[in-house]
Amino acid sequence: MKKYLAILAALCLLLSVCGVHAEEAPLSVTLDVLNRGADAFYGCDVNISIPEFIALGFELGDACDVVLENSLYRYEFKSVPFYNGYYTKTGDPLLCAYGYAIKENRGEDYQYTRTDYPYLRFCFNNREMWNLLHLTTDMKCTITLVEQGGYAYEQQLVGGLTYSKNFEDYEAKNGIPKEEVFANFRAVRSEAIKENVLFRSASPFDNANNRAPYVDELAKANGIDYVLDLADSQAKIDKYQTADVWAELDYAQQLLANDQVCLMAMSAAYEGAAYQAALVRGLNGALEHNATKILFHCTEGKDRTGFVGVVLESLCGASYDEMLYDYMVTYDNYYNLTEETDKTAYDYIVELKFNDMINYLLTFDSSIAAQGDGTYDLSAVTPENYAAAARNLLAKAGMSEENIQALTALLKK
Repeated sequence: MKKYLAILAALCLLLSVCGVHAEEAPLSVTLDVLNRGADAFYGCDVNISIPEFIALGFELGDACDVVLENSLYRYEFKSVPFYNGYYTKTGDPLLCAYGYAIKENRGEDYQYTRTDYPYLRFCFNNREMWNLLHLTTDMKCTITLVEQGGYAYEQQLVGGLTYSKNFEDYEAKNGIPKEEVFANFRAVRSEAIKENVLFRSASPFDNANNRAPYVDELAKANGIDYVLDLADSQAKIDKYQTADVWAELDYAQQLLANDQVCLMAMSAAYEGAAYQAALVRGLNGALEHNATKILFHCTEGKDRTGFVGVVLESLCGASYDEMLYDYMVTYDNYYNLTEETDKTAYDYIVELKFNDMINYLLTFDSSIAAQGDGTYDLSAVTPENYAAAARNLLAKAGMSEENIQALTALLKK
């Protein structure tokens, strides 16, 4: 026996010297679920800050497996990307560190300079994970690295799409004043839409991004007489009123006092019944108040605002190219992203974001058939198809035929 043990010990020593080791366990962390993320994406915040998560060894662009569980439910998600923005298709899961990394030059090294989210967030893109999965704060979230840099290409491609909150960092472009660029404020323009009737922007109430005073002034200068506030509830408005900047927002206060604002408190889940019902409620409110110049906005004027823009422009018979142009102006305003500055990233955003919205809208027109992958041949879709889809969406969400006709007459040339 002694001889056997001696041989075994010698063998172990030899294996150690030769560099044969047991396989290391994958990088993994188990965290408490804190709450439903405090924004429009209805995911869950987990109990770790983004710098702390990265300090463990995770990097933007990694692929991770994620498990959410408590005594009642267990959900497993494979190969989930870790991004600093919402760079997945609608309904796909992601770990999000929104706004975390700023790249000095797109495609080159990152410089980590700021964090917008206080905690790491796990969510579905544009779907209400918290509600759909019945998530609760007694859940644990286990995140395991499965492929380092598994989504590095996508993260490198668009991970630099973060923006400054400083007015001085912006400039006039394409004949558009600096104030309008910073506020992401513009009239929606199309051969199918009346001029200066429909406007979109960042928030005139929420100054988290320092844009509210500029939107306020532009709304007044353009005679806005009704606001569709896609983002806020009365509780949020009450909170904004405690900020020092609120005293500067004279026109916004006036519109609120005169009941010329519909607080719609939408999530980002534009496919959901609640989003669409809120949209109809806001549009009905504008018609009831005999609005002549309507401003619609969320916080940035990008995601929720983007889909509302698609619906209203489609209703009037706008073309695909007109709607695409209007949608992508936001990416130029915030990120200086155009076909000219970076066509690869531009095309990626168009397919990921805009075409996703368009393909969903077209499901409301039964006269055209989807392709095998559920998308549509957009080259064959006409403005009449878009208009029919928008009308059907609004009708299904509860808007009367009379009000659909009235809205069309208000907006359409």
